[in-house]
Amino acid sequence: MSVSNYCYNQVRSSSHIAELSPLCIRHFKENSHNIFEKKLQSPWTKRTTFQKRSTFQEELNHYGIVQFKKENFVKKRDTDNTTTKTTNREEEKRKKPNYKELFKDPPQAKIMADGWPDKNIYDPAKDKMFWWRNDPVLNQYHEHWHLVMPSGEYNGTTKDREGENFIYMHRYMLARYDANRWCLGMPLVDPLDDYVHPIPEAFYPPPFLSQPIDGRPDGVRVPFPARPPNQVFRDIVTMAGGNTETVISVKDLTYMLDELEIWIDGKTDQVHPFKLNLTDDEATSLGSDIEVVLHNIGHNMLAYIMHPYTLLAEPSVLFGARAGTRDPLFWRWHRHIDNIYAKWQNLLGPRDFSDDIPPVIIREKDIILSFTDKLLEVDKSGVNDTWFKYANEKFGDYVWLEDGQDHEKIQHLYPRDWIWFIRAQNDSPKPVILTFRIWIAPIDLIDKHAYWIEIDKFKRTLRPYEKTVVSQRCDHAVGIRKPAQKTTKQMDETAITPWKKEKLDQFNLAQIAEKLFCDCGWPYNLIIPRGSKKGSTFKLFVYVSDGTNDLVRTDTQCGSTLLCGGEKWTDKVPDIKPFGYPFDRPFKDGSFYKTFQGMKNIAHTDITIKWVEDFPEV
Repeated sequence: MSVSNYCYNQVRSSSHIAELSPLCIRHFKENSHNIFEKKLQSPWTKRTTFQKRSTFQEELNHYGIVQFKKENFVKKRDTDNTTTKTTNREEEKRKKPNYKELFKDPPQAKIMADGWPDKNIYDPAKDKMFWWRNDPVLNQYHEHWHLVMPSGEYNGTTKDREGENFIYMHRYMLARYDANRWCLGMPLVDPLDDYVHPIPEAFYPPPFLSQPIDGRPDGVRVPFPARPPNQVFRDIVTMAGGNTETVISVKDLTYMLDELEIWIDGKTDQVHPFKLNLTDDEATSLGSDIEVVLHNIGHNMLAYIMHPYTLLAEPSVLFGARAGTRDPLFWRWHRHIDNIYAKWQNLLGPRDFSDDIPPVIIREKDIILSFTDKLLEVDKSGVNDTWFKYANEKFGDYVWLEDGQDHEKIQHLYPRDWIWFIRAQNDSPKPVILTFRIWIAPIDLIDKHAYWIEIDKFKRTLRPYEKTVVSQRCDHAVGIRKPAQKTTKQMDETAITPWKKEKLDQFNLAQIAEKLFCDCGWPYNLIIPRGSKKGSTFKLFVYVSDGTNDLVRTDTQCGSTLLCGGEKWTDKVPDIKPFGYPFDRPFKDGSFYKTFQGMKNIAHTDITIKWVEDFPEV
């Protein structure tokens, strides 16, 4: 689409000149006759050629557009009284606008010799969450997940429930990010839902970060561009199919958001001809739509905010999945994306758990967390059977009604391991298959369903009327322990290792996802929030669901059972429940306690997470 036609369409759909994009304002400054000609054909204020001409001229003057002159739009006649046509050169300019000249870069960030800005502008030492966002294993996980759960198709199929998983996985990251901010006394992430006003957050990538240049086989790498404070969303020029330059405008982004909200409200239009129903099975449709349209385009606009003419320009870390989590705007943009999805969840209303209450009893004092180093004092070999015997002697069977040693606070962050011990009682004459779902949330956020963090999920079978102690290592479902794949430098670059990428390039989308699956999982060093030196109170919640109605797999299978979907391209997600269950819906009357009140298959208790300098290592 040419600039002239693009801006003509804006004029026809606008009610006031102030609604035009910066691109069109610039275009009309250089071509004032165009704006007046289009004005005559538009419903702007339903003026004729000479009606309210002075008011219109005031609008033009306000935006610095040259004063209207009749000869600018009336075709001139030569001495032979014939119409003089526009020269070929002028016509060619209109057909092929110089986007590079129209889309000027804003003033770039000033960087010192060491690669950082002046300390008065930004000092990473004063950024309380710098350590978390820049954790190389976190960035590696995010990159890995997108390779294992791509949004594309292979042989006409996509990964099972990919769109729903996309929303949940990023909500999961947000909940962990906000939990750490809460521990530090920081405000929760503010959604980036304002596409007009300046964005206060700056971003200065660590100097050692670099990216390859497309089309350069010599392996040359360049730094990621920095972003000074107070930038605004800008129209960008990008390359579409057939090597055609295409304008993506801020107004387009607003239109995409409006269309999504109309669809969520249950209405249909040309963009969404089919109604979005208020049922769980619509989660993937909505999640996929949000991901591939609004989410992706917003990421691109933010990535090129310093270089709106994207061709031959290097994007920021927000382009692609390799290093995006380092930028504060990644979290703000994804909170905005999650809030859109949450609007639909809120319309679903609180969940009815009446069809998922198995005959099992657990109580508040039926949960303990025991540190692995303490269990090793019982048996240095660390045999699980010995630990299980210890748990039964101290916690179960003959002391079932006694609670002298049933509780221990988590006082340390990684790498002090722990094991869950949960007392459970089968209250029926038949064996029951159960799924244990373990969650935590900052005590101040327990009434917000999107801020709960899923820590573990596993399956067990109880014999008729059995009272037992269920044990589980803390890292089976979410985190994944693996040897380092990368050198320190490669970890900092947050890319798949060069030798691995070279091998992966030989495979198709599905093969890559399957080969990387077993390494997909949340970083174990970030498995619980950091806590504070005084101790941060969290709510620990255990929900026991009917294991016959889900597909939670066994511990012998690789990869994260919570986050990374099925191992093979065509595998189903190993849990038929909605992602985030039982925290996938708003709470009854906005209350965590009211939602789960009176249920015998749940238990919750308070735990304290404390940040300490020294602790035992296993």
